[in-house]
Amino acid sequence: MKKLKPGRDNREDRMNFVEYWADFIKNNPDEVWSEQQRVIIDSQINNARASKLSVERYLKMKKREIR
Repeated sequence: MKKLKPGRDNREDRMNFVEYWADFIKNNPDEVWSEQQRVIIDSQINNARASKLSVERYLKMKKREIR
């Protein structure tokens, strides 16, 4: 299995991770990588539920970022 190599910038880091993850999926059974995905997704959901940020406040912040 390939090792994850650091990039020179954020874009290259992301592309390296995509290649790493594609290789991981190709070379491991569904049960292995799907469990890792479940852990990530569940933690994102739990973090969102624990957030004290209201929907309105979040949308207001996102609107400012877009400008």
